[in-house]
Amino acid sequence: MTEQKSVFERGLWRNTMSYLGIITSAISAVFIAILLLIDLLAAVHSAYMGVLVFFILPVFFMSGFLLIGWGMWEEHKRRRKASVVEVPKFPVFDLNMPRHRVTFIITLGVAVGTALLLTVIAYEAYHFTESLTFCGELCHEVMEPEATALQNSPHARVSCAKCHVGPGAGWYVRSKLAGSRQMIAVLLNTYPKPLPPAIQHLRPARETCEECHWPEKFYGSKLKVRTHFGFDERNTPHDVSFLVRIGGGESTAGEDGSGIHWHMLSEKKVTFEAADPALQTIPVVWEEKEDGTVVEYRLEGYDEADQGGSEGHQDEPRLVDCVVCHNRPTHIYYSPQESMDKALVEEAIDHKLPYIKKLGVEVLVAEYATKEEAFDRIGAKIWEFYRENYPDVASEKETAVQRAVEVIRDIYDKNFFPEMSVSWKEYPDNIGHRIFPGCFRCHDGKHVSEDGQVIRRECVVCHTMPESSPSKHWTEAFPEGEDWETWHPWDLKYQHAEMNCSRCHTGGLPPSRDCRTCHIEKGVADYDETVGMGDFECQDCHLDLQSVQPVMDCTDCHDDIGQLHTEIEDHFEAGCVTCHQPHLWTVRSRETCYECHDDKEDHNPDEMCADCHDFI
Repeated sequence: MTEQKSVFERGLWRNTMSYLGIITSAISAVFIAILLLIDLLAAVHSAYMGVLVFFILPVFFMSGFLLIGWGMWEEHKRRRKASVVEVPKFPVFDLNMPRHRVTFIITLGVAVGTALLLTVIAYEAYHFTESLTFCGELCHEVMEPEATALQNSPHARVSCAKCHVGPGAGWYVRSKLAGSRQMIAVLLNTYPKPLPPAIQHLRPARETCEECHWPEKFYGSKLKVRTHFGFDERNTPHDVSFLVRIGGGESTAGEDGSGIHWHMLSEKKVTFEAADPALQTIPVVWEEKEDGTVVEYRLEGYDEADQGGSEGHQDEPRLVDCVVCHNRPTHIYYSPQESMDKALVEEAIDHKLPYIKKLGVEVLVAEYATKEEAFDRIGAKIWEFYRENYPDVASEKETAVQRAVEVIRDIYDKNFFPEMSVSWKEYPDNIGHRIFPGCFRCHDGKHVSEDGQVIRRECVVCHTMPESSPSKHWTEAFPEGEDWETWHPWDLKYQHAEMNCSRCHTGGLPPSRDCRTCHIEKGVADYDETVGMGDFECQDCHLDLQSVQPVMDCTDCHDDIGQLHTEIEDHFEAGCVTCHQPHLWTVRSRETCYECHDDKEDHNPDEMCADCHDFI
């Protein structure tokens, strides 16, 4: 009996499974404590160490306790079955017994220590899951573009969760659920390349952006001076300056508000629907007046059948807030032109290297399969250019050329990610309208209400007209005595003055000034040496280059036209371009004659009319 009693007084944890649990928890606790200390003291945090400390080891730690409990329960059942006397169904715990009190104190101490450890782990895990280390480095290839862009942005010191989650448990839970789905997509390799913009899933800007930015202080104007370098041999720099009318709302400007931030601070509300996830096509805009009436502006020429948008996208009415315009405040991919201008302004690249601006943009816009290939070809292309065209520069300025190669490689490294199909072209930036439509998504002069009101498009509403001048910093770059062009390389008139800047400016190589580059639909591209006037310049016929009319009278040159041109009254009155398509000139099909002579379709149908009828 004494022996039987001693068996039951032995701790229930004395079994193989509980021993395994004790060892598992103890080892896990030691590793957690050591790695947690290392992580807290480390200058650079590792995403993989964070996952190990905050997710994997705690699972093993708690699994050990489950094994201990499971082993104790199984040991208790085994003892009941082996006992010849009646044993209570559940273990008996009596604090009046000294041994039980000791067990209780030990258990309480372990529980308190465990609770403290788990609290620290939970606290650090919470912050870890909101850090750039977790968001940007854990899924290295997938999130590398966004993480790299963040580190080179004005919000580099702001955690990912500040904007993508914001305060409150509800959005935190929603973000983690979405993150779980995204992790599954990464594991299954089913994620899109490039990743779609997150603007559709962000919470309202007033719950995130305005935690730091004070809307009531959005007022006044700001002078912008941007230095651009030319694509010529001297990389001629010039400054473009203009005053941006930031403005404010009714609280600062009276009844209607003023400037760009009128959209947000006015008592009026502006909402819209977009036809694509990136909010680039906006078919309808609503302006709610102070009295509650709503004016609807619709995009002219937009097909109502396409309201579902691209790939079945269906947007809900959205209030115009910060991120509608500031859609890339952090994850900014700079265009080759912007990047090269910035490097030259900061003198990271020697602006005296011939054609370095043009050469840099050329190598940046080229297509590469990987970054490694890009780095190799960028260096080879630049060195090849200078060795072939400027051998003296290649030898005398070897250090400057190599420095330029390194800087341009760095530009590519920070803004181009071929594995994810990411570059500046994939993510439109809606601030301004130079490279992307931006403001002109709504202010394009084509959003019209039923009563004929048009969303205003005047440039001076948001900024003064740009002024261009030789850059003061590099005075030697522009020789004295030379005339300086206006703010635009050529005077914009007629429809060219109404075009969006982004039609020509892409952030890459500059557009050609050759008319045929754009006017393909008018047959200009086919206007070459195969036609009689293939060597003519546009101005030889067009008296005003930016307008179709007036044009030179054909008979000023062609005074020897034949009888079918002059003696038949209908031909003469119809005018030359009735039969002679501009830029192609020769009549290439019987269809041209059928427009008037539709009764002659069966007349000698296999031959061209000119084969029999002398038009000369």
